[in-house]
Amino acid sequence: MAIGITKVEHNSGFPSKIASSAGSPHIYNVRLTNDHDNLTLIGRGAWVAFDEYQEAAAPNTFAGIIRAQAKNGRWYIEVTADTEALLVWNSPINPYTGTDFDGEQYFYNEVGDTVKAYSLIKGDIFEVSAVGFDGTPVADKTVTFVNGKYKVSA
Repeated sequence: MAIGITKVEHNSGFPSKIASSAGSPHIYNVRLTNDHDNLTLIGRGAWVAFDEYQEAAAPNTFAGIIRAQAKNGRWYIEVTADTEALLVWNSPINPYTGTDFDGEQYFYNEVGDTVKAYSLIKGDIFEVSAVGFDGTPVADKTVTFVNGKYKVSA
């Protein structure tokens, strides 16, 4: 993970209940061709090496619903249909404790990094912070993924 010179808040969250974290269906290692926040959706591209793929554009097949706001202020999104989109999430490692940059919301995954990318299936649930949305998150609103954000339905 990287941190910028200026203090910019990035999407943060957690893969709360993802089947692939327990081994089904898959977690891929994907080499990024763009900078991405955690909880961004990407696609799996060409084979690079054993257990590593190149990033591809996120498939336009993601569908989800905002279920509720977690006690930590993030929002739970439930996947409502199987998708080829992969969820980026690397465990945040913060060497800046006790500074102005203390917090996972200031970190992102840098182009060239190899990240964990989780397969998503119907019923998976993950947390997304408010900066990860295009629109105001509200329980029971549906979401898609457009231009790096979870787009909240009107």
